[in-house]
Amino acid sequence: MNTNSHGQTLAIAGGVAALSVLPFLSGNAYLEHLLVLWMLYALLALSLNIVIGYLGELTFGHAAFVGVGAYTSAILSTQFGLPPLLGLPLAGLVAASFGLVIGYAALRVVGPQFAILTLGFGAILFTITNHWVDLTRGPMGITDIPPMAIGPLTFTAARETYYLVLALVLATAYLCHALVSSRTGRAFLAVRENAPLAASLGINVFHTKLLGFVAATAIAGIGGAIYAHYIRVITPDIMGVHNVAALIIVVIIGGRGTILGPILGALVYIGLLESLRVAGPLRMVIFAALLTGTVVFLPGGLVSLWQRWRNANKSENAQPAAPTGLPPTGLPSAEGGAK
Repeated sequence: MNTNSHGQTLAIAGGVAALSVLPFLSGNAYLEHLLVLWMLYALLALSLNIVIGYLGELTFGHAAFVGVGAYTSAILSTQFGLPPLLGLPLAGLVAASFGLVIGYAALRVVGPQFAILTLGFGAILFTITNHWVDLTRGPMGITDIPPMAIGPLTFTAARETYYLVLALVLATAYLCHALVSSRTGRAFLAVRENAPLAASLGINVFHTKLLGFVAATAIAGIGGAIYAHYIRVITPDIMGVHNVAALIIVVIIGGRGTILGPILGALVYIGLLESLRVAGPLRMVIFAALLTGTVVFLPGGLVSLWQRWRNANKSENAQPAAPTGLPPTGLPSAEGGAK
């Protein structure tokens, strides 16, 4: 193991250890609740980052899949008595099914047209949820959703739920790392950078995008189910465009196409969301200004600050070679000079 990989392993272990002790340092239930929201937004942002960061496509319908997962698990547990633990994978499966259908239709176009199509599909799912009263209770929403439970362990308190969502975030982050390091992940990045060139190399661009889109919607559905069983009340507002905007802000501010970026962006978003609560409706204006400033002055997101600092340190520590006064050595080149 080289020094860089060893240092990265120690940094990851230290980060996980710090995240594990945060609830004990928070001091009250409200801060623990904010920690849960941080992890939930991080999980959903990691799923959206697959589409925006790795596939290079902008989607405005991601919140619809979060809502599909939330409603699936909530309906199965309240109306059919299914244990929430079984509803969790089913929520991801149903959301992925919707993602397969919508992605199959929308991913044949690129750019703004794809974004508009996903916005339209999201609006359709929101309208169906809002008016199918017999199944979803319409604008009244679904209440009395049972908490998540694994055997005798019931996740009723914020601290317990935090560790559950933290485990999901770490698992998703590891899967994203493994994905990017795999052949499929390299195909994702090739499609993002230059789709025609990727196609000329034998990569099926449409199937690659569809695979990433379905994976992202499955994770979003699981995140939505966790949210439903934690808040225990859901309404069609969970599919609103404002939630899509929030997730896009989180991904871009943190750093799209990275693993740490969405987690860091979620922390900044939740922190500012609570600290700026006194500003009322002006909060979104401040967030819009923050997003604009990030895009203009920090296109790589907050993660790029660390990369800039590391590159600056490397350049400072690099010592120029002392002149020796000797001629350069090496084999002669084709022109007769030394290499």
